[in-house]
Amino acid sequence: MKQLWIAYLVWFAAAGGASMIFTPLVIRLAHALKLYDPRNPRKVHTTPTPRVGGIAIFASMMTVTVIAFLFDAYWDGILAEIRPQLGVLLGTSALIFLVGVVDDIRCLRAIVKLLAQIVAALVVCACKIRIDTVMGVDWMASWLSWPITVFWIVAITNAVNLIDGLDGLAVGICGAACAVIAAFSIYNGNYAMGLFMLILLGSLAGFLVFNFNPAKIFMGDGGSMFLGFFLAVASLVCATKVTTLLGLAMPALALGLPLFDMFLSVVRRVLGRRSVFSADREHIHHRLIDMGLKHHHAVILMYVVTLIITGAALLMMVFRGGGELIVFLLAFLVLISVFRIAGVLRFRRIFLQVQENFIRSREVRRERQAFESARQRFRSAWTFEQWWKAVRRMARRMRFAQVRITYRLGAKEEAHTITYTNAAVASLRREWVHVSIPVAAAEGAGLENVHIDVPLNEPLETIGRRLTLFGRLLDEHTLADLPQTN
Repeated sequence: MKQLWIAYLVWFAAAGGASMIFTPLVIRLAHALKLYDPRNPRKVHTTPTPRVGGIAIFASMMTVTVIAFLFDAYWDGILAEIRPQLGVLLGTSALIFLVGVVDDIRCLRAIVKLLAQIVAALVVCACKIRIDTVMGVDWMASWLSWPITVFWIVAITNAVNLIDGLDGLAVGICGAACAVIAAFSIYNGNYAMGLFMLILLGSLAGFLVFNFNPAKIFMGDGGSMFLGFFLAVASLVCATKVTTLLGLAMPALALGLPLFDMFLSVVRRVLGRRSVFSADREHIHHRLIDMGLKHHHAVILMYVVTLIITGAALLMMVFRGGGELIVFLLAFLVLISVFRIAGVLRFRRIFLQVQENFIRSREVRRERQAFESARQRFRSAWTFEQWWKAVRRMARRMRFAQVRITYRLGAKEEAHTITYTNAAVASLRREWVHVSIPVAAAEGAGLENVHIDVPLNEPLETIGRRLTLFGRLLDEHTLADLPQTN
């Protein structure tokens, strides 16, 4: 056992030293090629900073790993026991790393990166590294374990990527996760994974020297995606040694900040009816900066929170008989409190947005029903009177105050103007939106002009949607289509 601890210290130090050698080289290369992180309103850095630091992390870890394998026999061959799983872990992580580096250089679309993560996660599942084997229960059917495993891997990968917004933040949090997984692996006799996680921890420690505020280099998507994916799969590999949820709960707690921040980001964007891939400045690190904290103070504060939660994760190895669940819940309450204080988690705002979206979806459904009903009436219209009756009914259901159209029933006939006024709506003392739509003159019968008055008592989006549906009906069912006007 003493020899094993020496191995841990040797390879941890070797990885840290390798990272401190590779990182300056990558910095020089990035400056030579001008591979800088672009500045925009969401960024907090003010000077051109290289963004391909993930290369240094990956290179140092892989270099030390290869050397560790060469000297594995000297340390009693502890790496041999997980060699197949380690090959899958390194191969798929390398794929994600390459995708991230390409993104740092060429700026890939978000959907491309997501598809690459899903493909790599499916390869991991195909190699029998899945959550059903982690939990060791019969009710977890194979068809269910695959999507759950893919979700776990993709979620952690993107959580780490999203939290990488301040100098040294993601590196420090991932370092804490490495320490937790290493401790859990060693505790359960998985010495090989413990050694491997310490190698990664050493690589991160060496890189942090150059990445802490003010950062000389960022790890970029190549580093953040690689770390997130690697930690997600490593947690599964090490959790296969146990039959409880402890193997997943501990890394989930260690990565609690980025995971919860990502969850709230998705909720925020969905409720705001934006793409989940859209960017914003509502992440916890942005909120802390907006509260007036200095850059390095915000990072240190989140380090402290991560250490508290990480300590709780380590305590879960000690408590049994339901004690680990209590520790997990207490740590989760700490997370909620931090996000509440930072202003990221606003229960009232979430409730109001849910309520607003429910009302909007109900209105959209009602308008769609009115549109389909009106479409049937227009289809059955054979005379101008029937067509005009369908127009009036649609205008009433869309709550227009007035509709006035100028039309011609024949090429030789004069233009006529007819008006419908919705007395119930027109009597309201409101401001009005006046819409005048000139229609291109057509041969024979057709519309020449459409005027619509709408009360300004609803959101412009709602008004625009109703006008669009009304215009669509007039486009689909023209006067020229009426049999008695031909």
